[in-house]
Amino acid sequence: MKKDYNLLKQFIYENSEKQYHEKTVTGLFRAIMTPVIQNQQMQSLILLRLKDLKGKDSVIKRLMFSGTDIYSYSNVIEGIENKSKEEIWGNTEFAVVLSQRYSALLLWDYDTGDRKGYSEVCLLYNSSRINEALKIIIDNTNDNLKEKTVNYSIDRRENKLLNSSIGAIAQILDELNDEQMKTEAEKFNLEGLGDETIKTAKIVEEKAKFTAHEIKNNLSIVNLYTRIIEKRLERIKFDEETENSVNTAIGNVKKASENMSQLINDLRCMSAPNLIETDLKQVIEHSIGMCKEKAENAGIIIKEGEIPQINVNADKTHIECAVTNIIFNAIEACKKGCEVNISARANEGGAKIYISNNGEKIPDNVIEKIFNLDFTTKETGSGAGLYICRSKLRRTGSDIELIHSTKRETLFVITIK
Repeated sequence: MKKDYNLLKQFIYENSEKQYHEKTVTGLFRAIMTPVIQNQQMQSLILLRLKDLKGKDSVIKRLMFSGTDIYSYSNVIEGIENKSKEEIWGNTEFAVVLSQRYSALLLWDYDTGDRKGYSEVCLLYNSSRINEALKIIIDNTNDNLKEKTVNYSIDRRENKLLNSSIGAIAQILDELNDEQMKTEAEKFNLEGLGDETIKTAKIVEEKAKFTAHEIKNNLSIVNLYTRIIEKRLERIKFDEETENSVNTAIGNVKKASENMSQLINDLRCMSAPNLIETDLKQVIEHSIGMCKEKAENAGIIIKEGEIPQINVNADKTHIECAVTNIIFNAIEACKKGCEVNISARANEGGAKIYISNNGEKIPDNVIEKIFNLDFTTKETGSGAGLYICRSKLRRTGSDIELIHSTKRETLFVITIK
């Protein structure tokens, strides 16, 4: 291996799906260690490379008292020798947990993030891909750890449901951190203000944020177990009437979950603006990711056009809300086989996001009302989505427009200034 070539950093880039804040990374570190701490009779091997012990100190102490085999690849853990052959990893950090029935890998490096305190993160549970990172680590240790690791059989079956669920939890954690940072900024801005109306509004807003997160957390569990139930039911033979009844019930649960997700999206859009430097490409791709499952269930194809790397000074949450709202509406309005196309381009110090679909034309009497409060064509719609999104964007000089709706195309444009 080349001394100056960090293969672990490359592994992070290849297996990461999102950048997370350092508070989220610390939370994930504690989470992957919890099974070992709670099951101290479980024979385990842990490999660590940490730049500091901030937020991790208590976990490390409990692990050391548990009798777990711990090997460090840095000098920050007192009483444990640095086992690394040479400093080839720069600022890359890792935590690997191996036991007979449980394995986990967490890799991060704050040099990979495009914002201070953020990092690309690779998180794997019971995955054969852990072996690839493990080999890189073992090849650069002063001890022969290979003999120790053979005692632990990493599950070669890719547990996609588990990893998907953990990814969803990580997303919730990260959004919670974002909201916390916004709250701290808002509290700072409110210092010295004596207006009780403003203070009351802020309290209501914080309660709305808390409620949204709690609902989203429970929805993730509902969606996970719905998929598990579907997979299990595929192995069972029912009579036609029972099968139809079960499929209808599962379909209703999915639909209710989608409706709740849309309501949460509307609720998140109500937060006060927080303008920061934002990677628009990342925001758009994250928004598309949130809509993919709904699109697949409806037989709608989401296509990404040209989306260049553009940094804008904007509120990330409000952009995400606007993009997902328009895509959700398109999915519900289009027939199976239709396409939703998304692209973006830089524009006079800001950017424009183009979202089009080839579904049916929006009726003229509806076009006039789609941005009105309480207007909806859906049976379960709140009639607040587009109104809230447009109002929040306009407060910072941005906007949403319906450019046209014809038999061939309906086009929305979000302008970020």
